[in-house]
Amino acid sequence: MILDREEILRRLEVWLDCVLATEDPPPGVGGDLLSSLLGTEPKPVNNGRCDLYSIWATMTALTQEVKLQGRSFKQLSETLAPLAILAPQLPEIGRQAQELARREMLDAFLDLRDRLARGLDQVRGARERMNDSTRSSWTARLLGRNRAFRQALESVAALEEGYQIIVERLDDTLGQFDVQEIACERQPFDPKSMHAVEVEETDQEAEGTVLEVYRAGYEWKGEVHRPAQVKVARRPAGQHTGENHE
Repeated sequence: MILDREEILRRLEVWLDCVLATEDPPPGVGGDLLSSLLGTEPKPVNNGRCDLYSIWATMTALTQEVKLQGRSFKQLSETLAPLAILAPQLPEIGRQAQELARREMLDAFLDLRDRLARGLDQVRGARERMNDSTRSSWTARLLGRNRAFRQALESVAALEEGYQIIVERLDDTLGQFDVQEIACERQPFDPKSMHAVEVEETDQEAEGTVLEVYRAGYEWKGEVHRPAQVKVARRPAGQHTGENHE
């Protein structure tokens, strides 16, 4: 059976009416346009044949919808493109973020350890000064009878013990995370793990020997995490290491 052009158009119109009647209006297509198309019967022209204008208007609306959907897909693709580029790098980015968080947490623990160590040194200094005051026999007898002095001495001793316990437990915790203090005092200066913040001229120690540690340094997983701040010995002017004096 051979269909003429008008019969093909008529059947296409019937099929489009069925599709539009069973689906919600697609986004991007004007609501009045569809309602006018759905609510209007095809106008009989050419001996009751189909209205070509209605078919053309519907095809135009569908064409516009396809264009709108194409633009939306393009915008979505452009938005997701950077994520697609970063996707292979996400595991490495996550690892770096985790490493940074661990380092920040380690810095907080080390700062706490520094504060506790300074507090322990101050308590020890106070105890030593109190003990010095009892060196002579007459002050020992006098202060030994003073109840307030005895209580103060006991309190300082208890405070020192408490500081010592906390520092030791914190050191144990750091050790469990593979954090080790860098040995510096009386050691040769190492620029990779130490920063010389002061130099003292002396002939009592070999040049380059660490005389004092101002801030402890630490290694983490076998690498220097925080360099130590130290005072280093230097030969007095006119003297050199290994020089013989007669």
